Amino acid sequence: MKRRSERVYPWPPQWDGRPLNIAHRGASAHATENTLQAFSTAALLGADMWEIDVRLTADGVPVVSHDPDLGVFGTDGIIAELTWLDITRIAPDLPELDAVIALAEAYGQGLYVEVKAAGAGRIAAERMERARFTRAAIGSFDGDEVRRLADASCPFPLAVLVRLGEDPFERAEETGADIIHLCWERGGARPQDLVTPALLAQAQGEGLGIVLWHEERPDVLVDLVELPVLGICTNQPELIAALDPRHASGIEMVCHRGSNRFAPENTLASARLSYDQGCAYVEVDVRETADGEIVVLHDPTLDRTTDGTGPVAHRTLAEVKALDAGGWFSRFHAGERVPTLRESIALCQTYGRQLYIENKSVEPARVLAVVNEMNFLDHCFFWSGDPRLQAGMRLASPRARIKSNLGGYASMREMLDHLDPQIVELGVDDYETYAEDCKLAGSVPMMQYFGDNPDVFDRIVALDPPMLNLDRSDLLLAALRRRA
Repeated sequence: MKRRSERVYPWPPQWDGRPLNIAHRGASAHATENTLQAFSTAALLGADMWEIDVRLTADGVPVVSHDPDLGVFGTDGIIAELTWLDITRIAPDLPELDAVIALAEAYGQGLYVEVKAAGAGRIAAERMERARFTRAAIGSFDGDEVRRLADASCPFPLAVLVRLGEDPFERAEETGADIIHLCWERGGARPQDLVTPALLAQAQGEGLGIVLWHEERPDVLVDLVELPVLGICTNQPELIAALDPRHASGIEMVCHRGSNRFAPENTLASARLSYDQGCAYVEVDVRETADGEIVVLHDPTLDRTTDGTGPVAHRTLAEVKALDAGGWFSRFHAGERVPTLRESIALCQTYGRQLYIENKSVEPARVLAVVNEMNFLDHCFFWSGDPRLQAGMRLASPRARIKSNLGGYASMREMLDHLDPQIVELGVDDYETYAEDCKLAGSVPMMQYFGDNPDVFDRIVALDPPMLNLDRSDLLLAALRRRA
């Protein structure tokens, strides 16, 4: 992609020629948009680049916010009417551009700067050059802003944002842009059909790069990632990362309490993110309420992961459902609720995935009743740290898939003979010693690692277990990218 001969910095390099994964305002589906938390989350979820919106304070400081006001950051005020000092006092989560540049450098991410205020493009370019940050592009819907940057020989690639119904090539000609950014997400159920072979050929012929709208529909993304474009924006970078063939692996990820690094544990939010990352299973902990409903909660009490107190078993389902199960984790997740086992199964079924059900306190027959009612027995496996409940599951159902832990037995043979487990959990250090014995006995060896050491994940990738029970699916995916 080359249009303006005076341009100095190239578009950030693409892996294997595939479109870059551009996190729209950061991972804005998982954290408050345009915050340092949203940006760091995006990097960990597989983004290559962050789309950021730049505005100017009353005293000319470049800050990162899409909206002109501070509503997203939980307060009142107009950014252009407030000094940077004012903003630090009333909206501390709103970042200055320099902080975002520094964070992008630390994570090895690119920046895709959308200019939201007149003159902000020039200042953003100056700040990035001062920081010697070159993995960036600058764009805007404001054609005059792009034209001014082009006429001033801005050294960064320039993009003009094109609304549905506008001619992208006329917009490029008017502005001197190097990139046409097609904001066509509202172009019907299949907006990918608007990116025609003729449009792609004309862009190539005119030396124009293409960036595509923010997209979160997996069926649309499957087609978009195959197009010869520079990048695709998304609120959910994990979706594009999960589609990346560099992640291809025989390892089935079993995500412990869901993606609990990025969303409150044992909630539907953490389960959705796990499935969107490509996890085959989500692990859930089940307990019983005072009125006999099965809910997904790890602790015997409500105190740690909700705004309630006291034992779960002393509250009715209605009382548990009234509690906030996300506010403890972040303001963004406030209002998340404790799910029932039925709700967790229903979500799993919409994704066509599976569950690992850890029974904390419920009679096995009651758990099986829910599972069988939802025709889910072949799509889950069970374990309990309570020996009575663990053995009771096998008595209740010869067909149930059961997991056993080698650490609870004197020998491999004793474990295999006890409950005829279909899955055996092994630590990383035990895996090489016992995995083949498990396979010979007809059980699947599932490695367990709840840590976050990248070196250990590199070792896991080399060992290539069929299943891995983990907290950090993002780190396994990063290890797979390193191997590629």
